[in-house]
Amino acid sequence: MPKNFFNSARISEEHLAIALAQVKLGFWELDLETKLIECTDQNRVNFHLSPNEIITEQTIIDSILPEDRWRREEGLKQAMNPETPTYDFEVRVRHYDNKIHWLQVRGTVIFEQTKPVRIIGTTIDISDKKGVEILRDELLNITTHELKSPLSVVKGYLQLLQKFITKTGDSKHQLIAERAITASGKVERLMEEMTIGRLHDQSEMILKKEEVNLEELALEVISNTNLTSHDFELTLSVNTENLTVIADRYRIAQVLTNLVNNAIKYSPGESKVEIEIARENRNIKVSVIDNGIGISETEQTKVFEKFYRVEDTSRIAQGSGIGLFLCSEIIAHHGGEIKIEANPKGKGTVAHFSLPLQIEG
Repeated sequence: MPKNFFNSARISEEHLAIALAQVKLGFWELDLETKLIECTDQNRVNFHLSPNEIITEQTIIDSILPEDRWRREEGLKQAMNPETPTYDFEVRVRHYDNKIHWLQVRGTVIFEQTKPVRIIGTTIDISDKKGVEILRDELLNITTHELKSPLSVVKGYLQLLQKFITKTGDSKHQLIAERAITASGKVERLMEEMTIGRLHDQSEMILKKEEVNLEELALEVISNTNLTSHDFELTLSVNTENLTVIADRYRIAQVLTNLVNNAIKYSPGESKVEIEIARENRNIKVSVIDNGIGISETEQTKVFEKFYRVEDTSRIAQGSGIGLFLCSEIIAHHGGEIKIEANPKGKGTVAHFSLPLQIEG
């Protein structure tokens, strides 16, 4: 045995540990019988787990944001087939500083004959890799949103002007109004295509937090929506006195506007959408309720995936499949939760999000 063998081995091990820490790569192994997981320190860091904590499969599931857990379930389900024993997916976890981290999880199922006995795999924190895209995407998102809001208002006024001109019988100016509305529609489509082509997952989001009165914000969203959706009645009910949250007003308006627009789009033949604001423990909950086509239980979490479209909805309304993804990102970065469920009072859906309440004292 060479004289410096053990010293060289120690140095190599130290170098390997440093290299794995630098790339944030963790290793793990799951025993499918005991459900216990053995892993490296870096894997604990990736999932924000304490150094001496006993890790089980449920521990890892609980560490993943609820709206991302279905990705793990689907990947694992496919990997339980000996012909396709590997999986690769991305999920979000929340660290102690309340920041969202993206992890890429890869695994291989080990079989004894045809029985799966354990899974070995890796996790890597890919938040930094995504960070390069943040500034570009933030600028794009802000620009398109800031253009879409006034454009919707302009289009609403053009439609009102067209109705007025139609009553006068002035065919020349009616044609001008129609062409202006058509042109505004083309601009909307162009902005949608820009967003689809450039949007990426975000590991961080710039928030400008301030005190926000959610009742005032909801009334503002209703007023803007009424300009473009004349056939729908939007109502607001408030069941709490404390309506103040610390949040990014523009971002929360973006979420509420998207949920209201979805409720309208997917409620053909209906004419009413309700918004409710209520206290829920130390949170304030905002719900958007419709009587539309509804959503299946299996798709209630999938709709928050980027570019996901509910099956058989393209005949009802067009969409890019990014709206709810953005809503999920915004609420997650505010420390809240967002869900879409079947309407318990009948047909349709209830989309709701909760935010930490600003409590005095």
